[in-house]
Amino acid sequence: MEGLEMARWIRWQGLGVFGVVVALFCIFWFLSIDGIVESMVEKYGTKAVGAKVELESADLSLFPAGLELRGLKVTNPDQPMRNVVEIDSIRLSFDAPNFFRRKLIVDQMNLEGVKLNTPRRTSGALPEVSKKHKAIGTDARAKKRTSICQGRKLPSLAMPDISEILKKEKLNSVELVTSLRLQIDNEKQTWQQRLSSLPDQKTFQSYKNQIDQLRRGGSGIAGMLTSGGKALELKKKIEADIRRIKQAKAEFQKEMTALKRGMAQARKAPFEDASRLAKKYGLSKEGLSNLSHLLFGAKVCGWMEKTVNWYHRIRPILERTKQKKKGREIVKPLRGKGLYVKFKEHHPIPDFLIKEAKTSIITGAGIIGGVIRNITPDQDILGLPLTFNFRGEKLKAVKLLEASGSLNHIKPQAPKDEIKLLVKGFQARGIAIMDRAKTPILLEKALADLNLKALLKGQKINGNMLAAFHSASFSVKAASEANPIMDAIFSALRNVSDFIVNAKVTGTLTDYNIHVSSDLDGVLKKSVGKIIARETEELRQKLTKAIMARVNGPLGEAEDSLLQLGGVGNELAQRLSLGSKLLDSIGKTGGQKGFKLPFS
Repeated sequence: MEGLEMARWIRWQGLGVFGVVVALFCIFWFLSIDGIVESMVEKYGTKAVGAKVELESADLSLFPAGLELRGLKVTNPDQPMRNVVEIDSIRLSFDAPNFFRRKLIVDQMNLEGVKLNTPRRTSGALPEVSKKHKAIGTDARAKKRTSICQGRKLPSLAMPDISEILKKEKLNSVELVTSLRLQIDNEKQTWQQRLSSLPDQKTFQSYKNQIDQLRRGGSGIAGMLTSGGKALELKKKIEADIRRIKQAKAEFQKEMTALKRGMAQARKAPFEDASRLAKKYGLSKEGLSNLSHLLFGAKVCGWMEKTVNWYHRIRPILERTKQKKKGREIVKPLRGKGLYVKFKEHHPIPDFLIKEAKTSIITGAGIIGGVIRNITPDQDILGLPLTFNFRGEKLKAVKLLEASGSLNHIKPQAPKDEIKLLVKGFQARGIAIMDRAKTPILLEKALADLNLKALLKGQKINGNMLAAFHSASFSVKAASEANPIMDAIFSALRNVSDFIVNAKVTGTLTDYNIHVSSDLDGVLKKSVGKIIARETEELRQKLTKAIMARVNGPLGEAEDSLLQLGGVGNELAQRLSLGSKLLDSIGKTGGQKGFKLPFS
């Protein structure tokens, strides 16, 4: 009876349909789910990176809940023929109940066989359509940041072309000579007119004739009185004319003094122009105070540029766009398009979280182990920052490498990121420290210790790197043309074995300043100073010769014109002499040539 009762409760037809559905689901799972996961990883990974992300295989299981990814390759978007990272295997276990709530909570992730900067057989660049789409975001920011380092170009070590300098520079000497010559010509014209209005030789000859007539005047008291009155009147006229000539002479001498002063300045002006331009275009001694920036600035700036670039690439992992609408939080999911409306949770947890990821990075020097914790774009929900710690000891070219830090975006409006890097016993070999110059200097070998600390609060960055080099040796690549300045730098470095370099970064991510200093500055300044002085003096002499070629003609004409103007002074002196002698002949008492006034 019980068996018959059970048969009534069970609908075997429905149970059969359910069994078929379960069987089909299992078949679908085993045949398709791994391919779907693989496709999703490649699709959304490629979209996030901006270059091809490839995966050999994926294996998803629910009992226990886990995922294994094999053969992951992530292309470097800046170098499509190289991979940023290549990972042999990624194993992770996740929380199954939360998975069905659209929350991926990974308790443990293990990354094995991690290799950085590996070569590719084929290009990982995206098609043109994808590139255009990507340029709206990442590429646009990269171009803006790249311009920062381009704006900090190394000063040219080659002497500039003289003709090019004179084409674009205004010469004060040419303007001064031209102005002076015009002034002298105007003064010549003015004084020629002035001379014609002043008493001349004819005027004084007329006075002399009148004096002679008075001497031949009548005798007696009446004649003497008449002659004496006319003589006194004549004397006053002569004195007035002499005063006019004296005043004109004083004004002329004052003007000539000013013109001679201007001529002296005009003669010095070409040399002043040459010195000014040599200081501007030559590598002056003042520029030797920080030759460390000349040597290491471009290299440090390049490292900084790449760091900022990759920081912007990983930032979406740390935080994502969130907004509220009608009291509900709307989140744009990382994996695709559309919006996900989140309702209030009593115990909220992130949509995506990797609690701990352990990795071993395979390098040419050895294996570097590391742990990354709290990987999530929802730090504001988790309440914990992302932290990382990597360490490698007794590596092939490094005795010790430690990197640690935290990326704190718990408050998205006030993020705080810190990183520390310690390297001891790094065997540096073949590093080009002047790769932007025509004659790059190579650090052939050295033993280096490096200590780096960086802090990013909001957009403000403050970084400091201190590197100590020991047992260093330098070499220089053959140059296509001689460069005495580079030779002097290399000559100084040849005798250097130990030195320290300090680099400081301040500003913002989009506008940062890099200051590089070193104890090499004193050594380099002493060695290069003499060469700089010699090269600058040679440039000054060449500039002087070229400027004088332009100025000599107008300057010579101005000197001739000034010499001609000097004749006005001679003429005034001659007229003054005539007037003075004539006045003396009237004023003298007694004597053969004097004219005796009555009762004098």
